[in-house]
Amino acid sequence: MCYVIITGRSLSWLLISLVAFMLVLTGIMTPKWLMGQPVVINDNNITGFYVPSVGIYNRCIRGYSDCGSFSFYGLATEDSVYPKPWKAAMFFLSLCAAIQFATVLAGVLACCVQSVFKKSVISLAGATQALGGLFGVLGMLLYPWGWGAVRVKRLCGKYSEPYMLGDCSIGWALCVTATGVALIFLGSALSKPADKAANSDKVQFQMDEGKQLICLA
Repeated sequence: MCYVIITGRSLSWLLISLVAFMLVLTGIMTPKWLMGQPVVINDNNITGFYVPSVGIYNRCIRGYSDCGSFSFYGLATEDSVYPKPWKAAMFFLSLCAAIQFATVLAGVLACCVQSVFKKSVISLAGATQALGGLFGVLGMLLYPWGWGAVRVKRLCGKYSEPYMLGDCSIGWALCVTATGVALIFLGSALSKPADKAANSDKVQFQMDEGKQLICLA
């Protein structure tokens, strides 16, 4: 018999895991990891400014109006165009996002299928989630290693070096990605109480009563 089990703790774990995935994915895709110095322009007697920026595989030259990717051939792109540390960071962060997406799918599956090979789905997903979080941390640590690349020096000045920003500032996309990685570890920690809630005596009692849809706070 198939049981659909939804508890407050398992739902919280699933929602946090989903938010973490969305934040990491948003951060990877947004070219706002490093922000350059504002550039003032005068067009038809109208003064304005824009802030050039760069992400983990893309850049914006004139604010949001001229954005594009510089990873023309993916990880095979020349190192002078796409720094090696950023390639490695992209690989590990993408792996982190893929694992987190699988965790979210497992969380949805866990509502109907509580165990696989006599192992709790939530427990397995939480352990895998922690591994994905470690990949995310590794990617975040590798990204500043590329700050001494020619591409970054053009944006941040000649004083930019690995783990030294020069004239640039941290963009919001980097902060979003870091928040997503932190939430991954929070989700992993919450997987244990979520698993206990899904296998509690209250759940077993309702299963013994013949209920197939079980919802507990």
